[in-house]
Amino acid sequence: MPFIRQFVIGLFLIASTTAQESNPRETLNATNRLRDAQRFADLANQPTGLLVPMYIYPADIHTNAAYNQLIDLKKSHPRVPVWAIMNPASGPGTAVDANYVKAIDRLRGAGIVTLGYVSTEYGQREKQAVQDDLGTWQKFYPKIQGAFFDEMLYQDTPEAVERQKSYRQFATKRGMWPTVANPGTATLGRFFAGDVADVIIVHEGAEYPTEAAIKGDYFGGYADYPPWTRCVLVHTRPKFDAAEFARIKKYVRWVYVTDDVFVDVKKDNPWDSLPTYLETMFEVLDR
Repeated sequence: MPFIRQFVIGLFLIASTTAQESNPRETLNATNRLRDAQRFADLANQPTGLLVPMYIYPADIHTNAAYNQLIDLKKSHPRVPVWAIMNPASGPGTAVDANYVKAIDRLRGAGIVTLGYVSTEYGQREKQAVQDDLGTWQKFYPKIQGAFFDEMLYQDTPEAVERQKSYRQFATKRGMWPTVANPGTATLGRFFAGDVADVIIVHEGAEYPTEAAIKGDYFGGYADYPPWTRCVLVHTRPKFDAAEFARIKKYVRWVYVTDDVFVDVKKDNPWDSLPTYLETMFEVLDR
């Protein structure tokens, strides 16, 4: 009798194990968890990089001083990640520009990731128009890799999160990566929890963010989300400040500082030239 009982129990255990192993949902969940864990570990060891708003027209691309400088510095510092935002006409424009085609080729040839600029107008723009821009980017410039969503809607509502998340999902379905979203201000944790973009710009301005602000360690903040999901952009800084740069690096994984000036909103574009201390930033990041 004990032998029969043990035999029956053994069959039950085998059947249970087989059922678990053959459950496709459990297998998929385990696969996704493993993938996410491995991706987290990879990103946790990724060095700090530059997110460059490359709003400079690529005239005479082979001799263009700005593009050649960025390309040469990336080649000289291959360990420094660089993402460049391309912006022909506050978006992809209405026709292919051969200069931008070649510029994207040359940037990619140096190991620089390129992102296409798309404005969302703080939620005022129709979703279809945003999606059309993504499609146009891929049609006009097939080698563009990711998307940069400027003027991100950032109200503290689930609806705002879902709207921005839908843009990321649409871009991802089209094979566009990475996605960066820019609300131009501090961003609430609910947007990070909602995975609205791979990277969110948590500060853009003429002053360096305070340490309290950049930590995001407050109720509703983003301190519980990893640093590679955050970026800081600073303009109008006449000199490179090593201490401030180091403090930013402590809390975010993407950064860019320039001496290009933004004073008059009607005349100034702080992203239409490269900083005079660009080489210094590459050197500091490569240490």
